[in-house]
Amino acid sequence: MSRPVLITGARAPVAIDLARAFAAGGYDLYLADSVTPWAARWSRAGRRRIVRLPPARHAFDAYAAALADWVARHDPALIVPTCEEIFYVAAAAARHGFAKRLFAPPLEVLRRLHSKLLFPALLRSIGAPALETWAIESPQDLEALGIAPGELVLKPEYSRFGTATLVRPDRAALRRFAPAPGRAWVAQRFVAGEELCLWSAARDGRIVASAAYRPLWRHRRAAAFAFELVAAPAAEAVAAKVAAATGMTGHLSFDFIVTESGEAVAIECNPRAVSGVHLFDGDPALAAAIAGEGPRAEPKAELRYLAPAMLLLGPVAGRGRWRDLAGDWRRGGDALGRAGDRGPALGALLDAARFALTGFSRGRSPTGQTTDDIEWNGEPLG
Repeated sequence: MSRPVLITGARAPVAIDLARAFAAGGYDLYLADSVTPWAARWSRAGRRRIVRLPPARHAFDAYAAALADWVARHDPALIVPTCEEIFYVAAAAARHGFAKRLFAPPLEVLRRLHSKLLFPALLRSIGAPALETWAIESPQDLEALGIAPGELVLKPEYSRFGTATLVRPDRAALRRFAPAPGRAWVAQRFVAGEELCLWSAARDGRIVASAAYRPLWRHRRAAAFAFELVAAPAAEAVAAKVAAATGMTGHLSFDFIVTESGEAVAIECNPRAVSGVHLFDGDPALAAAIAGEGPRAEPKAELRYLAPAMLLLGPVAGRGRWRDLAGDWRRGGDALGRAGDRGPALGALLDAARFALTGFSRGRSPTGQTTDDIEWNGEPLG
């Protein structure tokens, strides 16, 4: 049997499809998280292979020690983070000496990619299209720009899911604008065009898997729950440039605006796994590519969705577009409950209910609760 592979962030749907890929490839697979990930636990790939860790954000020393202890006992060949725990895993790996096993770059590279202020500077330095971006630490900084808010997009420097983003805000929306010293926001000039997303995997500065997709269905500005494969060579060229410039190994995920002229402008980067992973359908070739043991992997599916969200949120998001919703349901397929592995679809409902109820009891949104114990907002980690 091969040496173990550990996938962290098991709460994420993408972790399940990555687990399927590694299990199908014959790897000795484990998944880890600081909550009980019911969808992963009820997957055939993750059954009886869940490692429970302390909460990374709230107890980092304990998290790092527990992860290092598991590494020492199991000697994994590879550790694949999936969510925002990636920053804590990278810091723990540097502290305890297992960074070479990690499918992620060092923390300083992760910071350049994750920061919505540093990432555009990285793009400019490699000759890639980049948005005009300014650091904003007070309402006075915004006024000093001399640009009407209706021509801007405002967002915290470290944020996720677009839930705090203000696109061309009016006066009412600006009430949610709350920068402060040490908690900077960024202002970016608004660019019109089509929004596309891209997930890619890099090894030693070279892209080994990539899927560009249209976020087909979403509720308001939240994360999409249906993903349609598209051809986006301009976007993939940007990913290749970033991978080569950093020489990194790990996830490279982007949100792009593709303008009328065909230029792909990356508006932000997430150095973690995102929904494009689902378009590989758990193919073992994806696992081999990530592990550096096979050629470049290619997507297998045209359209995938998260069925529980499609059923519950689709009618709300579609506002009466029943035919479109039904048509996409028929031509796509569920990324959670796949043939021979239906358990994760039910488990995902339990996960969603747990985050919603816990968030309600603590005055947080369900989305905010999903990352409460793993999100990283630029704080020092040692």
